Amino acid sequence: METNEPQLRNLLSIIAMNTGSLMILAGSVYILKELAYLYGVGAGSSITLSTLNITGNVLVTPIVAQLLQQVTMLRDGLFESYALFLIALIAVGSSFILFIRRHDRGAQRSSATYALLHTAFSVMYLLMLYIILSSLIAYFNTLYMYVVYLGVILCLASDAYMQYAIRQPMQVQTRQRQKGTLAIDPSKPFSSYLALQQQFSDLSGELRIVDKHFNSVALENLHRIMERSMTNFTKFVILTSKEMMDSSFGTDIIDFKKELNGLGVGLEVKLMDDKDAIEQHERFIMDDRTAYKIPPFNIINRRSEHITKISFSEADKRFRYLYGRAIKMENYAVKRARGEDEQQ
Repeated sequence: METNEPQLRNLLSIIAMNTGSLMILAGSVYILKELAYLYGVGAGSSITLSTLNITGNVLVTPIVAQLLQQVTMLRDGLFESYALFLIALIAVGSSFILFIRRHDRGAQRSSATYALLHTAFSVMYLLMLYIILSSLIAYFNTLYMYVVYLGVILCLASDAYMQYAIRQPMQVQTRQRQKGTLAIDPSKPFSSYLALQQQFSDLSGELRIVDKHFNSVALENLHRIMERSMTNFTKFVILTSKEMMDSSFGTDIIDFKKELNGLGVGLEVKLMDDKDAIEQHERFIMDDRTAYKIPPFNIINRRSEHITKISFSEADKRFRYLYGRAIKMENYAVKRARGEDEQQ
């Protein structure tokens, strides 16, 4: 399977997150081991000196003396290192789950939860590490601690990227859900035009419209709404009724077709079968992926109605049925002209 650039970045980020998590887990084990040893030495020395009733520094090395002075700090640090280990363990678990689910698009919300969990525990690890080392740094001034610091940096950097990468598509989906329904306010026709432009801005490819009252006014509204996105389309297909066919509409269609041809966009107008025109009350607009239920296009910005997303498959099926039974506007015009000649 081909991996695109965002997917590759996400994969590398998750790998970095897992690597950093394992490094901080190893670091917590190292700190736990060192503190247990130091506390054991300090506490053991204290007990021994107390048992032997030695009050001075006789036979006490400088290192042991330092441990004796900080035995309480070492004990507190040891307890804190247990928490450090548990935090690192949860971070490893959450990063491992993210790695497993990296191809599961259906688990996006739960993946966001695990990414947030890892971020929270990475920050907690950093704070806990600071608390431990702030008073006991003299015991951990070793090269190995730089590996721990690198692990923390990897975790925080990958957390920051994953929060961005996961939230981006979620924000897009939120905008798409918000665009799924649009309430038209007839008292604000100009604002409604702008809202309709935004609502239909994602449409592209072949634009199809079913509206049995689509006439010259509807054509003007279509042009006004789609003016900024005309080049997004390869073709316009309009299904209307024979009742809308008058000299003005025919002329407007011809002019509009010439204008679209100059942009490399096609235009086809077909007239629904008489029976279909009577039965087809719902109006809709659709491209190759999305379908919306709409009010009549000739009053689309002046009617209090909601524009809502509808089932694409059902709309596509209905369109194909109506389209197959409809007659091309040009053929109908020729047929009607011949009928008028015969009557004369």
